[in-house]
Amino acid sequence: MPISLFRVVLTGSMVAQVAHTYTQVNVPSPFMYKNIDPIVFPGQYSKSHLHSFFGSDAVTINTNTSATLQEGCTNAENPNDLSIYWVPTLLYTTDSGSTYEPVPVSRFSAYYNLGETQAEVAIPQNLKIVAGDSNATTASASPADAKVSWFCEGDSGIAVDANGFPSSTCSTHLQTFLYFPQCVNNGTLETAYKSKSYGTSNYCPTGYSSMSQLRFSIRYDLRKALPNGWSGTAPLKLTCGNSFCSHGDFINGWTEEAATNMIATTAAKQTYSSVDGSLRKSGDTMSCTPTDADPDNGTSDYAESVSVMSRRSVLSFGYESRSRLTRSVRNRA
Repeated sequence: MPISLFRVVLTGSMVAQVAHTYTQVNVPSPFMYKNIDPIVFPGQYSKSHLHSFFGSDAVTINTNTSATLQEGCTNAENPNDLSIYWVPTLLYTTDSGSTYEPVPVSRFSAYYNLGETQAEVAIPQNLKIVAGDSNATTASASPADAKVSWFCEGDSGIAVDANGFPSSTCSTHLQTFLYFPQCVNNGTLETAYKSKSYGTSNYCPTGYSSMSQLRFSIRYDLRKALPNGWSGTAPLKLTCGNSFCSHGDFINGWTEEAATNMIATTAAKQTYSSVDGSLRKSGDTMSCTPTDADPDNGTSDYAESVSVMSRRSVLSFGYESRSRLTRSVRNRA
């Protein structure tokens, strides 16, 4: 339920107001770029734009269970988290749009926040969530509850361009936030954002329980890619379009023990607590190297992914981020 207007966060002080985290999983970089989407286009190649994948390398076009992900290797800095996280790939151009390359990722962080009310249940096994709208082309079309924002970390006073990106060079990192639903129906695995309008003690719809709220925070480093910076329209785009189409996907791969341990850490908003489990402690990493589980299908090349999609008749599916089962079909202009 959209309850506020889209706002682009610009200053460090404003960031601090929304960043109430209790546990965090960092991933240094994507282990894979690929034109697949197991939630929106399961089992279908050549229909998805290019995505950046972080976490368990067991993911394929058909992945839909936590157990599958838990058989993989993760590049997350918590071996108990074998979830898969993905976002549309951010691209840059140095030749006025003739060619595009992925922007280097400095760090992907998955924050699990207290939110408005304390978590009552663990994030369920097999949970799949989408936040944002891949078809949004304006700020008003982006779901307000997802709180999509793009800003220069640590900089102030930088306006955004018509595409929603900072209009001048970032002194350090380009950063983005994205918030996910934090209410879940354990029977159906449908999700929703919290709202006082529901009239329940946990701010969730009747029959739903409060769980930890997932937030993506991604830092991109453009200093080497664009050493001369920019002024005016940023030479950037997402593989789905401008910044307003920003969205993210998540399939839970936390071990059941660790997911349960996460509940206790929601007692305080601003106190960091690590989440440990049977697969060692938070901060440990696996000794394996994540690789593409299905290298013979799909592509990691942006230009090729566009060419493949242009040869198909593809409906534009956009998931409302409050529910993984609510789908709105829009035609692109």
